[in-house]
Amino acid sequence: MSPLYIGIIIAGVGLLLALGGVITRKKASRILAAPLMKTGDAARANGPASVEGAVRAQQALVAPCSSTPCVYYQLKIEKKVKTHQGGQVKTQWKKVIDQHFGSVFGIDDGTGMVPVHAQELVDGDLEQSFSGAPPGGPGLGVLASLVPNTPAKPGEEILEYRVTEKVIRTDAKLFALGSAQAGQLTKTGTGKLMVSTRGRDALVGSTKTKAMALLVFGGLATAAGATVAVVRPGEARPCGELVDMVSACAISSNVVTEDRLQPDGTKKKETFRRDILKWQVTKEGKFELGAIDPKKGNALPTIQVENAIGLPMNIDLGWGLGAGAFSTKTTTAKLQPGTYTVYVFSNEKGPSTLNLDIHAAPEKQK
Repeated sequence: MSPLYIGIIIAGVGLLLALGGVITRKKASRILAAPLMKTGDAARANGPASVEGAVRAQQALVAPCSSTPCVYYQLKIEKKVKTHQGGQVKTQWKKVIDQHFGSVFGIDDGTGMVPVHAQELVDGDLEQSFSGAPPGGPGLGVLASLVPNTPAKPGEEILEYRVTEKVIRTDAKLFALGSAQAGQLTKTGTGKLMVSTRGRDALVGSTKTKAMALLVFGGLATAAGATVAVVRPGEARPCGELVDMVSACAISSNVVTEDRLQPDGTKKKETFRRDILKWQVTKEGKFELGAIDPKKGNALPTIQVENAIGLPMNIDLGWGLGAGAFSTKTTTAKLQPGTYTVYVFSNEKGPSTLNLDIHAAPEKQK
């Protein structure tokens, strides 16, 4: 892949990370902005509110993997899949379901209980109560009833399952942030109810840390991607004006169709790629010119050097590194200072970009 596209991808990832940092920082601001109330006061309040206290279960749930009594739990089930595509085998984890199961429960700090509605998906950090293969037998075990019985796709083989279970225990101490109304705490508008089994201070601290990390890494990735896209390491610079010797510059050819002289003196219409460059020679000498496809494809490059009146100054039979398949080298006759024309020919199927270099011809050993 071209360094330009690699740089754009890296910069794009950096921007997404930075955006995540901005969103996470707003979350921290939201936590700090909502007044932390006594639970008894929250039951009589109206508007944004946060509370912290002991969970009071009105109707306990049971988490299926750990059998933990809880008021809310989340299940994430993944499958390890082996995929056969052609002659390649690929193994990866794929998400099967990511579900939540909630209830209405209370939080009490000793000043009176406030009911909390948590039937919908909550936003926050919960306690992990189970991680590993589903219990209760092979495959999905006790979770089989939760997953639709869908057959494996063609060329796909399911090797194993794993599940992550997170809960709010019935005996937990919980921080919750939402909207206080009608004597209860619910989600805020289109937002989610925010909770933390570690408490308000821990949630604020972890949120700020995450926001800072995302902003820093996002900024670094964006800057690095922009640098790669502009500098394009490993990619030759455009040739521009040729003067004497040049090291690995890039030329871009166009497809042309015209009559070309054949070895028997006749002309034949041919389609090929060609780039025409002006070359300024300031010192007398012989030069070696080379053209190469950096991707080592079947470019079949050849080079022709002509003087100001169109006389050829070299002979290139397409021989060089790769025996003419992806590169060529040619040596000129002794050139006098002046302006010459360099023609670089290649296969009509491309690629359109080749690397050109010009050096002093090596002296023949006696």
